Formats: sequence, C-alpha cells, structure tokens
Amino acid sequence: MSEQMLESYLATDPLRRESGLTPRERLVVQLIAEGHSNNEISKILNLSVKTVESHRATAMRKLHVTSTAAVIRYAVRNKLIEP
Repeated sequence: MSEQMLESYLATDPLRRESGLTPRERLVVQLIAEGHSNNEISKILNLSVKTVESHRATAMRKLHVTSTAAVIRYAVRNKLIEP
C-alpha cells in the first residue's frame, strides 16, 4: 500500500508537490502574474470576486509570500508565464 502511495505522489505534477497549489490556485496565480485584477479574473473564470480573493489569499499563504510582486516572481520562476 505505501509503495502505491509513493508512486502516486512521485507521478503528480512537481509544481503542485512543491507549492501545494491546486490547479485553480495555480491558474489564479498565472492570471495575477499576467496583470489581471481580481475583478477581471472573476469574469475570465466565471467565479465571484470573493472566490477569486479566497484563491489568491490561499495561494499566497501556501507560497509564503505577502505581495503581488512575489506572486509574479514565483510565476516567472516556475514558468507559469513567460518573462
């Protein structure tokens, strides 16, 4: 059983393993790094602004960052966007 769990873990996306971001949080980080506001992201993803704010806050907490600039640095370094 533990061998199967290890194989499953190793097969997961390395970015997700390292940061713990969900696919939706990673998408929100990407859109932030592309310069979109929370309001624009909510329209793009068809979510409420409050939900976008929640994803943004959770992603920032998981990444241990406190600024939008740090989110952008993370996105560039992890190739979520092109520099």
